[in-house]
Amino acid sequence: MATAAGTVLVDLTLGVFTQAAFTLLGVVLVVEATGQKNLVGPTVIGTLVGVAAVGGFYFVQRLGMFRFLARMIARLANSPEWQSLVQSGQELDETIRSLYARRRGVIACCAWTILSLVLNSGEVWIALWALNLHATLVNAVILQSMALTLRSVAFPVPGGLGVQEGGYVLVGNLLGIPGESAFALSLIVRVRELAFGIPGLIGWQWIEGRRLFRTREVNAAS
Repeated sequence: MATAAGTVLVDLTLGVFTQAAFTLLGVVLVVEATGQKNLVGPTVIGTLVGVAAVGGFYFVQRLGMFRFLARMIARLANSPEWQSLVQSGQELDETIRSLYARRRGVIACCAWTILSLVLNSGEVWIALWALNLHATLVNAVILQSMALTLRSVAFPVPGGLGVQEGGYVLVGNLLGIPGESAFALSLIVRVRELAFGIPGLIGWQWIEGRRLFRTREVNAAS
């Protein structure tokens, strides 16, 4: 459990830093391609605020936040049964520190993440080409970067519904792409998400359903 939770937390933390770098790349390309600087200030400020927040989260992880939280909960509960939570928190803290100590692994994680973000722009380029729009690698990276940035900012919105579409229309307008074409482009990306997401969801439910039926059969037999 500590390894599973620790790797997820480390991956999320590093992912924000790499997303910030990808966002700044998109901002630079927007300015170079369009000369528009209206979005630069708010985007850079928002990125720096996000990086600062995640940087603080990184430091409290290194300080041992989970053992501290577990001790606070155990003290408030005032019950010996909660003392095992302190041990679990300490184990999680040690696991996270050991993961960050693997410098080559951390660098590889960041490198693979940024590479995946850039390569994912390929699907945007293919969609631009299919729609006979301005199909350039720069435009694809800009659209991918800005759409992901807006989705990250609007993380409370499930799946970024409406946010991603609005981002494509807004950025597409700066790149000379008509609104309806930019909206169609965002829907193409949604189709890919559904094509991967729905089978995964069905498979997950099938596995959980089999586990539930087995548990019921065992209970019925006993």
